Amino acid sequence: MKGKSRKFEPRLTVSLTRSNYDTLNALAEKDDVSVSWVVRRAIDEYLRKHRKEIGSALAAAKPRGESGAASR
Repeated sequence: MKGKSRKFEPRLTVSLTRSNYDTLNALAEKDDVSVSWVVRRAIDEYLRKHRKEIGSALAAAKPRGESGAASR
């Protein structure tokens, strides 16, 4: 695996078909990365693609007075 491992929170558990898991595993091995890295990358890509929808949904659900700035 490339690079140092980083801590990610919160965590998420998903169930996959055997076929999808095997495909993710093969992609990860080919690129010398973890399956988790491949999944995080896929989620990032999906969220970028749907940014406008997500922004509208988050704005509608946000309690009054929140600035929306992420803390690090």
